[in-house]
Amino acid sequence: MRKLLTLTALASLLATPSYAQDDVESLRAQIRQLHEQMARLQARLAELEAKKGVGAKAVTGVKSPIKIYGKIKLDAIYDTHNMGTDAFITKLPLRDRDDRSTFNMKDTRIGFIINGPEADGWKVTGRVEADFYGLGGNSDNGALRIRLSYINLNNGHGTNIRIGQDYIPIASQMASTLDFLSMGASGNLWDRVAQITVTQSFESGFGIVGTVWKSSATTDHVGMRMPWVGAKLFYKGDALGTGKPLYVALGGAYRQGSDEVDGVKDDVTDYLVAFEWNIPFNLFFPMAVKGEAYYAQGLTSRDFLVFTDPHYLEGSSVEEVETKGGFIQLSLKPFQKVSFNLGTGMNDPDDDYAKATGNYKKNWRAFGNVIYKLAPNVSFGFEVDHQETLYEGTVEHGERYIASAIYLW
Repeated sequence: MRKLLTLTALASLLATPSYAQDDVESLRAQIRQLHEQMARLQARLAELEAKKGVGAKAVTGVKSPIKIYGKIKLDAIYDTHNMGTDAFITKLPLRDRDDRSTFNMKDTRIGFIINGPEADGWKVTGRVEADFYGLGGNSDNGALRIRLSYINLNNGHGTNIRIGQDYIPIASQMASTLDFLSMGASGNLWDRVAQITVTQSFESGFGIVGTVWKSSATTDHVGMRMPWVGAKLFYKGDALGTGKPLYVALGGAYRQGSDEVDGVKDDVTDYLVAFEWNIPFNLFFPMAVKGEAYYAQGLTSRDFLVFTDPHYLEGSSVEEVETKGGFIQLSLKPFQKVSFNLGTGMNDPDDDYAKATGNYKKNWRAFGNVIYKLAPNVSFGFEVDHQETLYEGTVEHGERYIASAIYLW
């Protein structure tokens, strides 16, 4: 402001006729210098404004600001039965019913979001996220494991391209469990795999997804697997006027390969059809119902966490397992700091599979939890899980009680 006043004063002096020509030229030179200084100050101000909002958690490289985020989580767990692992629930093994307690920190996470440049109309970003399950669920000490690692391109006109490791986009709903596996093997199809996924959204709220992915390991004994190829039609928009998006989608995926044992070759075919939904509504207070239902053949723990590997018949042929399942969840938020989640789900493989392999005929689960938000980034939760795994001639059942402390940063 002082420099602006100086310029005004100088301009006023220049307009005074009594000023000598030499004095005028000298003042003009000073004005030019002041203009140059102001230009440098304005450029510096623009640079500072561009960095505004990055925050103390961001590190600025040559071209790409990096946002660091994460989660610290402690789960205190008590099980009345062996729940598959001491860190999360899978399926209940036969005749292993000892109770036990566990303190688990391995769901702690750290991640980076890299804001890249714009190139030819595409905004480029990157993301890397890890947790501490790298040594397996039953290890005493965790090791870093990649959860997410992808490059994202968005043209600002509804087209998004994701290249790298992310959640499988078919049947993409996640149950709101405190348990780490989030209903895996009990109705929720999910995992994170390397993929190329293209999403096209339209102004109407409708959109389409095309994706191809391959897990890091093929199904046991099945070689030359082709990748999964999938597509999905979806709607996402505030159709109910709640201020939160309603989401419904119908998707499917397919892959084909072959197996050869002792010189006998057999074709292998896998497929999946899945319907998913997330419907918010207000009835006295905010609520939402979400879930998914699927029918498939050849799903395994390598691509989807269902634990139904194929079995082998006489003559060295492979039998792909048919399975159906899904989950449904009701979320309630009666108070600003308190929310509740209730849900149930199951995975139901073909019964002939259980007879041939001794594996389970059905895996069923119900859960309920309450989460109290102490601060915007600090929460405490308590959850009760009931699990039943049906085998030929018997049922294993057990409970898990989880108390969690969560800090987001």
